[in-house]
Amino acid sequence: MWKAMVDELAQQDEREPDSLRGARSVIRRKNGRHSQAATGDLRNIILEAAVALFYREPIESLNLDRLADQTGFSKSRIYRIFGSRKAFLEAYADLLCDRERARWREAGHRSGEEPVQHLLELFIDVAVELASYDYQPGQPQLPAGQFADEDHPLRLSRTRLGREFRALLIRLAIAANAVDAEALADTLMMLWENATGNFKSGSDSRRVAQRLPSLVDHIIKSYVML
Repeated sequence: MWKAMVDELAQQDEREPDSLRGARSVIRRKNGRHSQAATGDLRNIILEAAVALFYREPIESLNLDRLADQTGFSKSRIYRIFGSRKAFLEAYADLLCDRERARWREAGHRSGEEPVQHLLELFIDVAVELASYDYQPGQPQLPAGQFADEDHPLRLSRTRLGREFRALLIRLAIAANAVDAEALADTLMMLWENATGNFKSGSDSRRVAQRLPSLVDHIIKSYVML
């Protein structure tokens, strides 16, 4: 049942969303009239272009010249808008974190805010994400432990997002009257960290996608009397 659901949802979830294709259209329309665009709009355009770029290239090889080619803006203009390479990476990480939080909220809406179903929906979303594309080294996600520098903006954002996700899991586990809310949250957190890390191949990610919801369902039932 879960496999069919994940496969069906994955087919509906294009790897380059309409928002990214739309961003490219905006970039093309604004070429030649950059001076009229608000700085906030320019930031959003560049960040959306970065997401599209990192579908194809690993983020650790970030080159602002390539990003300039992608957006049509000059490299110096990108520097002026963000201030530094670090500031750009922080803004990029914030964008990905905001999208992840939005998925958590949507999972809650789909579940009718019922805690057990909300927990399941969170991991169905992860499974759909894993199943809906072939592995690429530059997947636009916050990598798990990919950067050796502990102060790297993406690593810090990943750590903060993980804390938020664990807090959400604990709240839902408590609301579901789990016999040990923290143990359930920690077990699910371990699955989330592994499932949202980079896989060596697309077949690995699809295999995890097919099994993940059933595994989460089994774990929840071992802690919650339904």
